[in-house]
Amino acid sequence: MTRSVMTAGVLVLMLSTSTALASPMNQWATSVLGYSSEWSNGDWSAVQALGAPDTSTYGDNTTAWAPLPENGSLEYLTLGYSTPVYADAVTVQETNGNGFVYQIDLVDLSSQLHTVWTGSDTSQPGAPVSFQVNFTQTGYLVQGVKVYVDTNHDLTTWEEIDAVQLSGNTAPEPATLSLLALGGLAMVRRRQANLG
Repeated sequence: MTRSVMTAGVLVLMLSTSTALASPMNQWATSVLGYSSEWSNGDWSAVQALGAPDTSTYGDNTTAWAPLPENGSLEYLTLGYSTPVYADAVTVQETNGNGFVYQIDLVDLSSQLHTVWTGSDTSQPGAPVSFQVNFTQTGYLVQGVKVYVDTNHDLTTWEEIDAVQLSGNTAPEPATLSLLALGGLAMVRRRQANLG
């Protein structure tokens, strides 16, 4: 249940503790927002990374995205999601040349990038791998994910992504909500000080 109260010209929302604030959601990409390159506009294209995983075997498969160069470049794939969420995890389904992700950014509703992970991807070759990166829930809604790929990771093959899952909640967790409320309270106090 949500109640609102007008105080000193400011609308204050009070959420009862019985209201379920967070609705967990795991979703697969529904649109391509950008890419550095793709092997073709059909097989191995960026659209092959949309939806749930559909590449069940490890290796060079037409149903996964592959960048145009096999080696010698740093590439990226940016995907969009139908429901913006306060994100807390990203899972990259790697199906060839595993271990190639070196950075993951989130795209907010203003199309600004926020880096949530950089490092070494320890995924091993030989079988499809779900490389999952967990992080503290964002204080902003996320509409997209940008995955950075090092094509020099495995010089004997292409690095390929079958799908990318975005996990989060449709409403902020209580801790995030508290931080948002404190920011709102600070804004109200500044406004009152300017009026007084």
